[in-house]
Amino acid sequence: MSDVILRRDKSQNWFQRGLNGSCFTMINTFIGLIAFALSAAAILILRPLCHKIGHVDHPGGRKAHSLATPLCGGLAIALTVVLLGIGMVPSRQFAGFAFGITVLLVLGALDDRKHVPAPVRLALQTLAVGAGMCFFGEVYLQNLGAIFGAEDFELGGHAIWFSIFAAVGIINAVNMVDGMDGLAGGFSVMIVATILALAAGTSAVNTVLLCVTLGSVLGFLAFNLRMPWQKHARIFLGDAGSLVLGFILTWFTIQAAQGPQAVIEPITAVWLFGLPLADTVYLMVSRVMRGKSPLAADSYHFHHLLQRLGLSPGWALYAWLAVAGAFMTAGLASQALGVSEATRCMAFVVVFAGYCLATNALWARVRQRVLAPAA
Repeated sequence: MSDVILRRDKSQNWFQRGLNGSCFTMINTFIGLIAFALSAAAILILRPLCHKIGHVDHPGGRKAHSLATPLCGGLAIALTVVLLGIGMVPSRQFAGFAFGITVLLVLGALDDRKHVPAPVRLALQTLAVGAGMCFFGEVYLQNLGAIFGAEDFELGGHAIWFSIFAAVGIINAVNMVDGMDGLAGGFSVMIVATILALAAGTSAVNTVLLCVTLGSVLGFLAFNLRMPWQKHARIFLGDAGSLVLGFILTWFTIQAAQGPQAVIEPITAVWLFGLPLADTVYLMVSRVMRGKSPLAADSYHFHHLLQRLGLSPGWALYAWLAVAGAFMTAGLASQALGVSEATRCMAFVVVFAGYCLATNALWARVRQRVLAPAA
């Protein structure tokens, strides 16, 4: 009789877990749909306003688009995340989240209108991360995992300044890859969806904010991606959007990699951002070697290379996301297989070196192709 009762209890527990999981999925899906609708509605309202006040990205120079395009994508995403977040998850931590978003939204909007000097950009980014993320949000790197041996490398008194340095670096890496329709938004969806899948059922990351972010970015992509019925992007993120997304992605990733509820290891987080980080470091070093500022804009990003190799903008987007996905998959798979963090850290250095060599070789091929007709 006791065996029957035990089996019944186990069956009921299994059913209850399944029911809770289904409810969790339904609620999160509903939250995501609300965010999608609000983001899309904000874009429809903001597009004509941006045209009216001249807050648009004009074609010319390094820009491949042919029409003046409103820069309202970042504002729509930020408004959606902040307004829904205030109502759903009000807290001191969310206040820090909203503060960081607001500072970077204003900075990006100003930079979209008129170039903001690099020292001012870095100062405001430091403010957003230091005050919003580290102080109010209490989200920062406490350890880097066992990348140098068997024990975790604790940051101790260096935790805050190292977190600011790392977060500002990632924010700028995301900002630098935003040079093609759907690129920054598509990458953001990959990161947020991955963390949401891993953090579901835990308290590692606020899943409500993850769902709100996912829905709002998808709402933006509906107007930004090239589709059969949409031959060109109808809106852009602008620096306002790419900086805000960089901040949000950094926040979620640090949360997911720190504390007793962590769902990824710190070195895995590096692999998740593998392609943007590799592209940014490669570019900054190559600019210095060419005698230019490491923060100067140019057309030597990885997505530029893909198009110079002959890929259409659509196929270049898919190729870029595929390479970024390969970095993510390698990081997540190696963690799941129990590969040591020190080995994965060394592997990333080796892969980065391979990326630099391959990129140099491909750019040399592009230059040969350009010079061939002249010869």
